[in-house]
Amino acid sequence: MNTPRPERLDQILIRLGFVTAAQVSAALRKQQGLGGRLGSHLVYDGCLTEAQLAQALALQFDVPAFDPERQQPSRELMLRLPTGLARRHLVLPLAFDASSGVLSLAAVDPRDTTALAEVRRWLSCSRLDLCVIAEVTFLRVLDACAPGADALQGPLRMIELPELFEGAKAEPAAPDVPGGASADADAPGVLLVSPRGFLPSFLTPVFEREGRPLSAAADAEETAACLKRGGIGHVLVAAETAEAWRDWVRDGRVPAPRVPVTRLDSVSATLLGAVAPYAAMYGSLLRALRLHAGVRHDAHAMPLAHDLLCRDARALGEAVGLERLAVDGLEAAVLLLVPAPPPAADVAALLADDGTGIDWKRTLPDAAAIGFPWPLEGALSAMRQLLGERVNLDEFGRQDPILATAAEVLAVVWHHHQRGGRAATDAQGGGLAARADLRARSGRLARTEIIERYLALIERSEGELLATANQQLMVVGDDPRALRPFTSRLSHLGYRVVEVATLEEAAALCGRLSPAAVFVLDDGATREVMQARERLTATAPVSVYALSANSEPSRMLTLFDAGFDDVFTLPRDVDLAAARLRKALRAAAAGDPAAPAPARPGSFQASFTAFAFTDLMQTLSQSLKSVRIDLARPNGEQAVVYLDRGQLTHAACGELTGGWAVYRIIAWEDDGRFAVEPTTDFPEPNIGLPLESVLMEGCRLLDESRLKA
Repeated sequence: MNTPRPERLDQILIRLGFVTAAQVSAALRKQQGLGGRLGSHLVYDGCLTEAQLAQALALQFDVPAFDPERQQPSRELMLRLPTGLARRHLVLPLAFDASSGVLSLAAVDPRDTTALAEVRRWLSCSRLDLCVIAEVTFLRVLDACAPGADALQGPLRMIELPELFEGAKAEPAAPDVPGGASADADAPGVLLVSPRGFLPSFLTPVFEREGRPLSAAADAEETAACLKRGGIGHVLVAAETAEAWRDWVRDGRVPAPRVPVTRLDSVSATLLGAVAPYAAMYGSLLRALRLHAGVRHDAHAMPLAHDLLCRDARALGEAVGLERLAVDGLEAAVLLLVPAPPPAADVAALLADDGTGIDWKRTLPDAAAIGFPWPLEGALSAMRQLLGERVNLDEFGRQDPILATAAEVLAVVWHHHQRGGRAATDAQGGGLAARADLRARSGRLARTEIIERYLALIERSEGELLATANQQLMVVGDDPRALRPFTSRLSHLGYRVVEVATLEEAAALCGRLSPAAVFVLDDGATREVMQARERLTATAPVSVYALSANSEPSRMLTLFDAGFDDVFTLPRDVDLAAARLRKALRAAAAGDPAAPAPARPGSFQASFTAFAFTDLMQTLSQSLKSVRIDLARPNGEQAVVYLDRGQLTHAACGELTGGWAVYRIIAWEDDGRFAVEPTTDFPEPNIGLPLESVLMEGCRLLDESRLKA
């Protein structure tokens, strides 16, 4: 069930007019340094009353607020809880109706399913009637009523040492507009590089009012110091400093930033030109160019590894100090490259290539036609000259050094992937051969410093390249329309894709080609697909994945039963399939013992995002499976569930067992993975309820604790 994103507490408090954005910003800074909860800091600072905080929390959690005038914890119920449980889980039992089994409970976090499950287990209630209590109120009430070890020595007042000596600070005179922007303590800082003093003086209060701290630097030394301190998420370079900035980065006086760098020509031009967020518009352009690249190249030409080329061009462009617009232009230029057609007798085809491997007759007009606000056509034309190695580099860059540097970046990256790197890494010692090939072209293809920067980048990413770019994959199916987006995506990532129409042909090729993995299109009808894994692995072990247009859990389980290593839904899971494949191949190339082993019939594994836990349980039950299901979350939490001929018999999750363990797993929502293995060995049963009853109760508990808009 998809729910809208809940409103944050700071947004609610500002909307209600209880606090100002500046007060929230100050409290967030204290929270970042001292921990604790935002509301507690605001109350301790005198910006907010407990009653106002309770009102805001009730809106956030959509439950009533605890009323200390009318409600008090039950000492009898507190004594029935283990010592320390109330303080550990921040809950207060208020009353219990034995006839209905309803427990009234005050909780600091009503969505904490672990806390709620613990209370229900110890107090044996059938339903919870929840209200929310502010942390400061909870501590005060607990201190007054809790027996034994739950008693606190006064409330946990968090004090910063400067508060002991400083008087109250006046709030800045800024209008508090309900619904306005609030400061974000996690917002990265901005560095403004400009020798003009009025710019930082003017912009600093504007940025800080919107929650983005602004630092200023006037020269290379100040800039380097700011970047080394960290906390910078964006660099603004004033127009008059742009050329000096490139020199600083190129000479090593300023470390190459790993964050966006934007040229600030003028404040007015920037504001008036910002019709829509630049990042969103640029992302839209890249997606359009990727789609265009997938259908533009000749059917007989080798597709380009656009994703690898884009990644290297961006990384190298940033490393040599190009501004953001130029770096973005490099990515766009790469996606406009059209591979040259195969050798042909006609003169037009030969002239289009000129030996570079690029069809310039199609690439250059496309670059001019899209009208990107940076000279794409000029950079590509300069790249063409460099690939021909007929230019004097000293003269080449004098007229437009930015364009020349961008062209050198494009030429080096293209040469490495299409000429040196892709061919050389196939052989023993290919990495050394590729590096030697690049160094041999120093001074002709690009300046030495650019080639050396690129070699350093290659060394850091070489393991990933060897595990992905040179792997051969096979895609089996006779529906080109359904498979084309998937095969194009794999080609853009650098895989060599062999498309095969039938399983007979694929089985014959597997023994000769030894692909790293095989993807089989599920037609949803034939029995042949069910035998695909057995036939394809007859001559050599290989990972076999299913691609299906049917996302029904029953169909996915049928494919898993047939032995497929994983199942992906087209077109939804194209990127997911590519990511899983890359991870598996990297692990296998590194000799990782945790790399996935070939599946056996009836066993499979997936994430909750691909196969929901409740769907999994219902499908296994309906299929009368006898299995053990091992489950885990990224935070290390683990669980195990057993089904005996479709009947739920045993479950454990940490200290929770039986139905409570299943409720906890349901509360993971999409944050988990599972592995299913057939079994005939079962532990002692600890669940006596039907599966449907357990799942329904778990979903009800989840809905009870889930935030609402």
